[in-house]
Formats: sequence, structure tokens, C-alpha cells
Amino acid sequence: MHPLSQKFAFLLFAVSAILFSACFPPEEPNENGGANLPKLTDFQREVRSLKTADFDYIFVFKRKDGDALTADDKQFIKEKAHYATNRFTLSEDGKAVFTGSNYKFEESSLEELKARFDFQDFSKPPEQIEKEKQSRKVGNSENNPDTGGADKGNSN
Repeated sequence: MHPLSQKFAFLLFAVSAILFSACFPPEEPNENGGANLPKLTDFQREVRSLKTADFDYIFVFKRKDGDALTADDKQFIKEKAHYATNRFTLSEDGKAVFTGSNYKFEESSLEELKARFDFQDFSKPPEQIEKEKQSRKVGNSENNPDTGGADKGNSN
């Protein structure tokens, strides 16, 4: 092949490739990390965020009439939640409060919340919570001199 025709063939190939790729929009990953996965709703995104944060207890509270939560509603939820609840998140539309905690709510408080609000529970199964607590205890006792383990961080 003549050098000029090689250059022309390469140029024709390059132009064709550019024009062909311009016909298709680039696939952009969505917040799910995949290009073709369906988009998550704000609700699903928040529940996933709480699960990713590895909370044992994940609850969602909404008013039974479907209206936005009032200041009194939010205060009631905070008062009845376990005092060490790590996260309270209000949905963008103000109609749901998401809670994330590693501490179990008192049963009487949880019943009061359920009586007043629509309630959804996305918590880990009780067996998983118990298994993880046991494994944390074992891990902590190995590094705690008070339980007979050696403190690996101390070189004395």
C-alpha cells in the first residue's frame, strides 16, 4: 500500500471512530456505582447509608396521616429513642425520620413510637446482632489486661 493511502486509511478510520462514538452518549455511573442500575430513591439511599454505617438498629418513623413531621413529632422521637442513638436524619420532604443506633430502644418507648407513627424496621436480625456483639467482646478481651489478655499496644 502506498504511504499516502495508508495515511488516508488511518485518517478515515479515526474520523469514523469519532463519528461512531458520538452517536452514543457516554454511560455515566449513577450513585449506585453502576451505569445501568436503577436510581435509588432518597428513602432507599438513606436506608442504605445507615446500613453501610453498620448500625444494628435502623428505624424509620412517619406520621400516620402522611403529613410532614412537626417539631413536636421530632422531639417525641428524640425523647423516646435510646439516649445513645447515633444518627437522626430527616427526609428531604420532611415526612420521615431515619434513626441509626447500635443500642436497642427500650421496649415501652418503641411501643409508644409505634402507636404514634408509621414504623419501618430495617435493623439487623437479632441473631446477627448477638453474634457481632460476642465477636466484639472476644476481640476486646484479647487486648484488655484486666481480662487476662496482653495489651498489644503497650511495650512495657
